[in-house]
Amino acid sequence: MNLLIKVFFVFFFSLSIFTEREIEFSLNSDSIWRGLTQNNGNPTLGMDLNISLSNGLITGLWIESCCSESSPYPNREVGFFLGYQKNINNNLNFLLSYTGTNYPNSKSDNYDELEFNFSFFDFEISYFKGLDNFPDYYELSYNYDFLNNSLGLSYGSFDPYKNDNSSNGKNYSVGIDSFQEDFTLSFFYYYFNARSSSAFDDDGFVFSISRKTSF
Repeated sequence: MNLLIKVFFVFFFSLSIFTEREIEFSLNSDSIWRGLTQNNGNPTLGMDLNISLSNGLITGLWIESCCSESSPYPNREVGFFLGYQKNINNNLNFLLSYTGTNYPNSKSDNYDELEFNFSFFDFEISYFKGLDNFPDYYELSYNYDFLNNSLGLSYGSFDPYKNDNSSNGKNYSVGIDSFQEDFTLSFFYYYFNARSSSAFDDDGFVFSISRKTSF
């Protein structure tokens, strides 16, 4: 992981070779991860930085003010990714990336993944290979653009982590992104269906507003 962090900073401080650089700030009514709330229905603040090279290499990092109000558990999330994307043709794209997710005050919850993503027309298939015994995750999504909006549907399946049956289940979501000049307004409904017990089922609505800037 240390090598990947060094590579990221080499990318970041060599801005002259980048073809695209974006930073995005967001305010969210909750933090939803694979159908599970990370902030118990409380608002979060987030920041994402994404950098792309003309040869297909991509990198980025993010920070979010989740994930619990209790001191023994994570209270913020910091992560980075490094990968490669290829546009095979106008309707087929491939992405391979390594992602490290970190919780500074709860390092036992840190995890790393490899992502394999195929997008074709308006569909995406994603497979996340968990490293160091972290479970795998699968997701299928569909997006339909109309006017200045985008309708999104998704389905995902996640195995339990550290024998925590509350995370073992399937999730569904449906939502709309509305692009208003420099801002994006997002509103979606999520539903989590636990395999082990209906007591772990969860659902709710999430609203967020974000602004993305290129530099």
